[in-house]
Amino acid sequence: MAVGETWVTVTGYVTSEPDLRKVGENGHDVVSFWLRSTERRYDKEKGEWGDGRRFSVRVTCWRKLARSVHQCLAKGDPVVARGRLYSSEFELDGVPRAVPELEAFAIGPNLARCTVSLDRAPREGVTVRDPRGLWADGGEEANTLFDAVEKASA
Repeated sequence: MAVGETWVTVTGYVTSEPDLRKVGENGHDVVSFWLRSTERRYDKEKGEWGDGRRFSVRVTCWRKLARSVHQCLAKGDPVVARGRLYSSEFELDGVPRAVPELEAFAIGPNLARCTVSLDRAPREGVTVRDPRGLWADGGEEANTLFDAVEKASA
């Protein structure tokens, strides 16, 4: 991390289809899409919720994250994105412009707005829990310990 970087977390909706492409001599994967965050405000006079200010940001993801985003996310999906915020500056018809951009290092579905089912890839050396909450590689010793704790708390 560099001095002066601005790290942010943005919640919102994907507003364009994630575009996957290859860049550079090594052909690294990069995906870009637009993310819009709209605040919700309660109007006391009307007694209802309404849209407030909006923030749109161009999100860029690299390598493995880019491939996952392209495979898993689509326009309209609610997401949470974390990364480095910066702006790209350019001129259009002689007028200086700036576009906010987010280089994402983590991104996923916003579970407050949707449900998902995870497709976990097996990883060597990582243990997973069985339905009883025991370590899958804990063997009989773990089962005996679990049963002893269960009996003691009964």
